[in-house]
Amino acid sequence: MAADAGAPRRVFTVAQIACLALVGLLAVRHGEARGLDLPRAVLLCLAVLLSGTVYGEVGGDGVQAFVVVRSALLDGDLDLANDYAGLGASVVSTGGQATSHLPVGLALLWAPAFLAAHVAARIAAALGADVTADGFSVTYRSAVTAATYAYGVLALVLIESELRRHFTRAVAILATLGVWFATPLHFYMTANPAMAHGVSVFAATLFVVAWLRVRADPSATPRAWAVVGALGGLMTLVRLQDAVLLALPVLDLLWGRAPGTFRRLTAFAAAAFALGLVQLAVWLRLYGRGFVSTVLTVNLVGGTPPHVLDVLFSARHGLFYWTPLYVVCVLGWAAWARLEPRPAALTVIGFLAAVLVNASIQDWWGSEAFGQRRLLGLTPLFALGLAAALGVLGRATRVLAGAAIVVLALWTLSFEGIYNSAVVAPRDQAITYSRLAAAQGDALRRDVVRLDGHVPDRVWRIAYDVSGGAWVEGHEGSPARIDIGAEPPAMPFLVGRGWYDAETEGGITLRRSRGPGSWLRVPIRDRADSVAVVRLRPELPDVPLGVTFEVNRQPVGMADVAPGWSDYSFAIPKAVLRVGLNDVGLVYSTTPRAARPGAPGRNAAVAVDWITIAPR
Repeated sequence: MAADAGAPRRVFTVAQIACLALVGLLAVRHGEARGLDLPRAVLLCLAVLLSGTVYGEVGGDGVQAFVVVRSALLDGDLDLANDYAGLGASVVSTGGQATSHLPVGLALLWAPAFLAAHVAARIAAALGADVTADGFSVTYRSAVTAATYAYGVLALVLIESELRRHFTRAVAILATLGVWFATPLHFYMTANPAMAHGVSVFAATLFVVAWLRVRADPSATPRAWAVVGALGGLMTLVRLQDAVLLALPVLDLLWGRAPGTFRRLTAFAAAAFALGLVQLAVWLRLYGRGFVSTVLTVNLVGGTPPHVLDVLFSARHGLFYWTPLYVVCVLGWAAWARLEPRPAALTVIGFLAAVLVNASIQDWWGSEAFGQRRLLGLTPLFALGLAAALGVLGRATRVLAGAAIVVLALWTLSFEGIYNSAVVAPRDQAITYSRLAAAQGDALRRDVVRLDGHVPDRVWRIAYDVSGGAWVEGHEGSPARIDIGAEPPAMPFLVGRGWYDAETEGGITLRRSRGPGSWLRVPIRDRADSVAVVRLRPELPDVPLGVTFEVNRQPVGMADVAPGWSDYSFAIPKAVLRVGLNDVGLVYSTTPRAARPGAPGRNAAVAVDWITIAPR
């Protein structure tokens, strides 16, 4: 965001603190009068705190929206070849012409942020800053991704406000936070904001909230229904698949057949169609008269039987498999039906239609998707279902449900990191629960390791034990041997600085030292007088070499190294050890480059096979 665009990090931090202070002040002084009570203040404060985690680069499908908005606003055309070139991106083409396969809604909603970035860049350049107001710099790219995040926050505010009309404040905020952190929404607001999904949630929420509020007003005029239709058109311009939601108000009006239904329905349809003409004009400009077949082709529509069960349950981005909270949301529609039968029934119809449409797309798994991303437009309806499910619970049970949502949120956030790093599988492939659990256990251990030294030793030891961490101390008199050349999976943090990569030589797995010293991060559970044994050999057997053994920067022993593989023992007094991670080092009296200046090869004094550390 601002920092990505070149603003000093400290300036951004000060701005965050100022925003938090302002929200807190308004909540304390004028909260109830202005609708900014404690739950909403919490929501806004979280939004401010997380704003710094937004990824500020444009990639993936977002490139196609970016070149459209730049070309339209700065070049005044839709000739996109120079825009792709200026961005340094691969050209998306159809019939040999540079084009964009995305509908124009994302570009339209990015336009205000892009223009603001352009004005800021012009002003900064005029004041002498090293900024180029060309529409390509990081200022513009971070502006549009920040806009996606802002639209997502606005959607959450709208959702919380709508839920309050039907349920209590506690239920409304809990359901809102649930659909934010325990679904893919958080990922597409922060980790991948260049995609259309964060903006599509905003557009779909505007549409759904407008429909629910207009339908609740018996005196609503055709003009009000036209606004709903226009918002539905905008929603469709952002994500074409979300057009199925346009059927909800239509069926709602036909269901009641109240006086004036025809005029309201006509106003709704005309407004939606008017927005659709914008997209038709762009398609005609980009693809010509044969745009229908081209649009179907580039959107991978048809040519495959519907994969309904896969869309819902597959380990390859299935809706319920990747986001278990959605199960509660869907079941919650039954509870909502007891309060408002018609909109709840229409929601079920809309959900089934959306699933069928997306199951009929050739890449039903959504390519490189975190979860079933193409159904994120249903977020406001999922939130209503979740709130209804929470609303039927008693106070004590609701507290347990809230704790369960927190667990699901933490599980989802961990899943995001594992998915994005592709440590388990490529991002377009399946991830099973068993493989995910192993990766999450490893990620949890890494998180606990990072806490070492920042929490009390006793607390850290308990957390490390709970996360499945391994200790080096042997049991029943048999010291645990740590193979330095094959880092134990339970200790991915073990090898510190001063080592070359692991190797295998003559059936022995080893690491060669690098430079004047090599260090390990060794987890010790209990402090006691101990003995370390290291098996190593010198890399220059004809050069005299001494090795000093250090523990937490304290030398505890020294040995002269003989040619060939040998075991070297060092006594470790209890006083130098600590509960948790200990820096264990080998410091060398010389290195090959010190002993033979200008000699080629690696600067390795020794090769190390294994080490043991155990109480005496």
